[in-house]
Amino acid sequence: MGVLEMMEAAKRDSVIHRLNPFAKAMLCIAMIAIPIITINPWVSLIMLAVLWLLALPAGLKDIFYRTMLKLYPTMLCLILIIWPFFYPKGDVVLIDFAFIHITLDGIVYAIAQCLRIAVAITGCLYFVMVTEIIDLSNALGMSLQRIGIGYTVPFMLTTAFKFLPEFLSNFNTIKESFLTRAFELDKGNIFQRMKNFIPLFIPLIDSSLDKSVNVASAMQLRAFGAKKKRSFYVKYSFGVLDALLILLCIGLIVFAVWAQKIRLGGFDLHL
Repeated sequence: MGVLEMMEAAKRDSVIHRLNPFAKAMLCIAMIAIPIITINPWVSLIMLAVLWLLALPAGLKDIFYRTMLKLYPTMLCLILIIWPFFYPKGDVVLIDFAFIHITLDGIVYAIAQCLRIAVAITGCLYFVMVTEIIDLSNALGMSLQRIGIGYTVPFMLTTAFKFLPEFLSNFNTIKESFLTRAFELDKGNIFQRMKNFIPLFIPLIDSSLDKSVNVASAMQLRAFGAKKKRSFYVKYSFGVLDALLILLCIGLIVFAVWAQKIRLGGFDLHL
C-alpha cells in the first residue's frame, strides 16, 4: 500500500468520506492525543478496535485492513528489539549479559509503546484515507477567513500535498528510465546505493522547480491573493453525524483520562 493508493482511497464516496473535514480531523487529533494521555495497552487496543470498526462504514476494509496487517508486525518486531534496552526496570530478569539487561517489565513496556504508536499511526492513516487534501484545505481556508486570517496558508499546504503524488510519480518514471539505461541502482552496500540514487534527484528537482514556477505564474495571472477574502466552490455543512463523531472523540479522550487514573486492567507502568 503506497501513498498514492491511500490518497486515491480518499476519493471514494461513503458516509464517512462525506463528513465535515474538521470532524474527521478531530478524530485524528484524538488518536494522537490519547497515546500521549495514557500508556495503558487496554486503552490502545480499544482505540484500535474503534478505528478498525470505523473502516467498515468508510468502505475501506480491503485497503485499510491490508495496510495495517502489513504495518503492525514490522512495527512490533522493531520496537520489541529496541525498546527493552531503554527500560531495564523490573524484578523478573530475562537476559543479563554484559551491557544487555532485559526484564519482563521491559518487554511489557515495549508492547505497550508499540500499541501507543500503532494508535497514532492508524489514526493518521485513516484520516488520509477518508479525507481529500483539497477538502481539508477549503474547510481550513473558510474557517481562517471567518476569523480574519488569510486563506493563503492552507492553500500553500494543500499545494505542497498535491505535489506529492506527482513528485512520487516523476521519481518512479525517472528511476525506470535510468534502469533501462543499465544503471545499477541497487548495486553495492547501503552507502553505495545511496550514492547511486543521487543522479536521479537532478532531473527530479529540475522538473519540480519547473512545475512550481508554472503554478506561481498561473496564480499571479489569476490575481491570487489580491483580495483579503475569496469565495469557495464547496460549502461544508455540519450535520448530526459530524456532531456524533466529535462527541465520540471527546468520549474517547475522557475514557483515556479515566483509564489512566484508575490504572485500568491493573496496568501500573508510568509514562
